[in-house]
Amino acid sequence: MSSVLSRPGLAVVKESDVAFTPIAPGMEGSRGLTQAGFTTLGGGWVRMDGSAELAGWTLKYDEVLYVVRGQAEVEDADGKKAVANPGEAILIGEGTTVTYRAQPNTLVFFVLNPRDWDQR
Repeated sequence: MSSVLSRPGLAVVKESDVAFTPIAPGMEGSRGLTQAGFTTLGGGWVRMDGSAELAGWTLKYDEVLYVVRGQAEVEDADGKKAVANPGEAILIGEGTTVTYRAQPNTLVFFVLNPRDWDQR
């Protein structure tokens, strides 16, 4: 994917219409926004059953996590924690090393920029 806009666009992306794939045991995600491909934004949904922990991830993008249900926690390498409940968001800056955790039955909607971070 390129960070250059392919063309102007408008779309509705539904959680029910996108495929989820495993990220880690107890965590699965979908990149529904990223797959739309006509903006520099990426994103989608992550579902967590409470048993998952994704540790030591250094972001190559800016990210917003919006909690739809459940509770999400992000801890940085210095031990600072951000905990969000439904209707709350966590903002994470590029270059931050984090660990993601969540309570059972958590659904998070995420947006990141740039969407092609893995190709840079």
